[in-house]
Amino acid sequence: MPSKVPEDISENIQDSSAMPNDLIAIIGIACRFPGANNYHQFWSNLQQGINSITEIPSERWDIDKFYSTKPEEPHKSISKWGGFIEGIDQFDAQFFSISPREAQRMDPQQRLMLELSWSCIEDAGYAPSQLSGSSVGVFIGVCNYDYDILQNGYQKDTDGHTGTGTWTSIIPNRISYFLNFRGPSIPVDTACSSSLVAIHQAINALKEQECKTALVGGVSIFCTPTRYIQMSKLGMLSPQGQCKTFDSEADGYVRGEGAGVILLKPLAKAIEDKDHIYGVIRGSAVNHGGRAKTLTSPNVYAQSQVLCSAYTKANVAPNTISYIEAHGTGTPLGDPIEINGLKRAFKQLHQQYDLSSVDKPYCGLGTVKTNIGHLEAAAGIAGVIKVLLAMKNQELPKIVNFQQLNPRIEFKKSPFYLVCETQQWKQLKTESGEIFPRRAGVSSFGWGWRG
Repeated sequence: MPSKVPEDISENIQDSSAMPNDLIAIIGIACRFPGANNYHQFWSNLQQGINSITEIPSERWDIDKFYSTKPEEPHKSISKWGGFIEGIDQFDAQFFSISPREAQRMDPQQRLMLELSWSCIEDAGYAPSQLSGSSVGVFIGVCNYDYDILQNGYQKDTDGHTGTGTWTSIIPNRISYFLNFRGPSIPVDTACSSSLVAIHQAINALKEQECKTALVGGVSIFCTPTRYIQMSKLGMLSPQGQCKTFDSEADGYVRGEGAGVILLKPLAKAIEDKDHIYGVIRGSAVNHGGRAKTLTSPNVYAQSQVLCSAYTKANVAPNTISYIEAHGTGTPLGDPIEINGLKRAFKQLHQQYDLSSVDKPYCGLGTVKTNIGHLEAAAGIAGVIKVLLAMKNQELPKIVNFQQLNPRIEFKKSPFYLVCETQQWKQLKTESGEIFPRRAGVSSFGWGWRG
C-alpha cells in the first residue's frame, strides 16, 4: 500500500530517518458508534448532521420501571434516552476460538473490542497474523461495569468464566492473548477521559520503545439502569434527552455507547513501511485539577494548563490550530468553564509565541456528543476519529441541537467560533501567504479526573 504522508510533514522527504522521533502516525481506524457500524457510516451521519439519540431499547431494560420526571424519586432516572449500538448480544465466538459457554460470560465490551481490533489492523493494510508475536501494545479505556452488575443478579450461576468475562483488565489482555501480542496490555479508567489517557500512555510507550506499534481505543456498553440512576441523582443527565452543547438550554448530557480503536506507529517507521497515514499526533498532555469546588467540578485553571502543555509539547503555535473537538457535554456549568479554559490557554500561548492579539476568529469548535451522546470511556476516541475523518474529507461537520449561545459564554476577542453548519475545512494562512496544514486539538475531561 502506498504511503500517504500528512500535510504537516515537510514535502519531498525521501528519508524517513529525517522525521522527528516523537511524531506518532495513526495508520488504522475501526469503530462502532450509535447509528454507525463502521467509520464510513459514521462520517456520513456527521456530514448530514444526524442525531442518533433514541429511547432506551426495550431489550436493555424496562424504561417504565426505572424512569421518572421527578428527580427525587428513589431508584429512578430522569433520562430514558441514549445513543445505542445494535447487536451487542451477537458475537462469532468460534472465529475467536471461544467456547459458547465462555462467550455467554464475556462482557459485550470484550467481544466488541476483539472484533474492532481485528478490523483496525486490517484497515491498516495488515493481516493480524503478520503482527503475531511482535511488540504490539494494547491500551483500552473502559469505565463501565454493567455486565458484572448484571451477572451479579445470577450469583448461583457464578463460575470461573464470570470473572474473566467481566474483569476490565481482561479487555486489553484478551486482545493481546488472542492476537499473540507481546507489548504492554493495559486498561485505563479515568472516567470520561479514559480513551485519551490511553492514547497518551500509548504514545509514551512508543517513545520509550516499550512497544513498536500500539492498538488504542475505548469502549462503553450499557446493560443495566444502575449508572443511569447514579448519574441522574448527581444531576448530570439531561431531562430533555439531548446534548445541547454551548446552547442556552443546555441542561446535562445524554449517555451514549460504542467503541473505537486506532493503530499507532512512530511516523518514521510508518513512512518506511509505506503505511497509509490518517494523521499525525504531535503532542499530548494529562493533568488533574486538584482541589476544586467539589469532587466532580471542572477546574478552569487546570484545563488551561493541560492545553498549554499539550500545544507546547507539540511545538505548534496557536494561530495554526483551525479546529478544536471540545469535550462539550452540554452542562450549564461545564460548557462555560471549558470555553474559558480554552480562551485562557490560547491567550497564554499567543504571548508565549509572541503573536499579535486576535482580531477575528479562526478556530472552529464542535463536539460529536451532540450527534451520538457522551460515550464516556469511548468519548475521546470518538472525537479523535471524527477529526481524522474531517481531515480526510476536508470538511468540518456542524454541531447539532444548537439554537442560541449560552449567555455565560463569550467569544468576542477570542480565536473561536462554533461550527453551526457543515463547512469546508479551509487551511489557515498568514498575512504573507504561508499556508498551514489542517491541525486540530481534541479535549476530554473526566469527572474526578481532569485529563
